Amino acid sequence: MASEDMGDSSDPLMERIAGLFGGTVPNLYRVLAKSPAALRAFVEMKEALDADGHLSPAEQALVALEVSVQTDCSYCESVFVGRARELGVEDQAIKSICSGETPPAGSRQGLILATRRITQTHGRLGRHEIVEFEEQGLDAAKLLEIITIVSAYTLATYTNNLMRTRIDPEFRLPPDDVCGES
Repeated sequence: MASEDMGDSSDPLMERIAGLFGGTVPNLYRVLAKSPAALRAFVEMKEALDADGHLSPAEQALVALEVSVQTDCSYCESVFVGRARELGVEDQAIKSICSGETPPAGSRQGLILATRRITQTHGRLGRHEIVEFEEQGLDAAKLLEIITIVSAYTLATYTNNLMRTRIDPEFRLPPDDVCGES
């Protein structure tokens, strides 16, 4: 993809994004910049989650990883495997998400199961499921936040799949990584 196809790097939003990533703009953002509305929507959802979210950065990364696995997006999978590891998530939980298995018991297990059920049912959880997730600490605010992350990363993963976004070198997983491409 030619650099002129990747968005105007002199745009204030692109400059702000570059500031968040050490002076470079990741390929996803460059591709999203083809539609200023899509780019702005993605950035604003991420900023809202960071500013007002109830889920920790590690929990947000795990939800985004689950979305990337479900939508078969190698780009986002690489990004969020790395991000989750960077945030101290245990490798077994990451590996279980990448393989579609249930993560080990604990608070993150409920988070991943809730994310899977929300995406599988298109948000139509049964009342008993909602109660079960609430008992695991996932109240309505957190369930709505999961939906927001699903929305943001559905935009990202579909964009990457459609445009075949190249994985930035800093996000690539080693070839032997359990979550890497086969």
